Amino acid sequence: MINRVKRALPPLISLVLIAFSAAIASEGGEGGSKQILEMVWKLVNFLILMALLWKLLADKVKNYFSDRRVEIAQMIEQADKAKEDAEKQYAEIEQKLKNVEKDIQEIKDTIMGELESEKERIIREGKASADRVLQQARWSAEQEVVRARNELKNHVVEMAGDMASGMITRSMTPEDQKKILEEYLDKVVKGH
Repeated sequence: MINRVKRALPPLISLVLIAFSAAIASEGGEGGSKQILEMVWKLVNFLILMALLWKLLADKVKNYFSDRRVEIAQMIEQADKAKEDAEKQYAEIEQKLKNVEKDIQEIKDTIMGELESEKERIIREGKASADRVLQQARWSAEQEVVRARNELKNHVVEMAGDMASGMITRSMTPEDQKKILEEYLDKVVKGH
């Protein structure tokens, strides 16, 4: 950049001098030269000011733009890295999304397998419970039949005893009763 300014400075000064020469020639006279001198003086002051500013600020401006260039390059590099990271994350997420359907199917198959085994377990337990209930019912029924038979037998025995007692009592005469009583008393007396 400094080289550009150094190359552009001589043609610029030549141009300014040619313009002043033309202005002096066209004015002709003393009043015009006073104005030209003022303009030349202002131009010289301007050039001195520009040279001083260039001398004082050139390094700072150059450093600013140099630093700014480095900063922009770093920002571009960071942006490129962020873009790469985002693309990588996008690819990972896309891969995960592709695997989601597979994972969902695996979970579904696992759940269905567990449900099927649970169903089979419940059915086995239900059959075992039903078998126990049937066995208990058979045992209870058999016990009821045995109890009913015993009750019926006892009832028949009682009825037979009542019938026999009634038949004996009706067919027995007072002499038969006296004879039985005497036999009984003889057995009791002999037994002691």
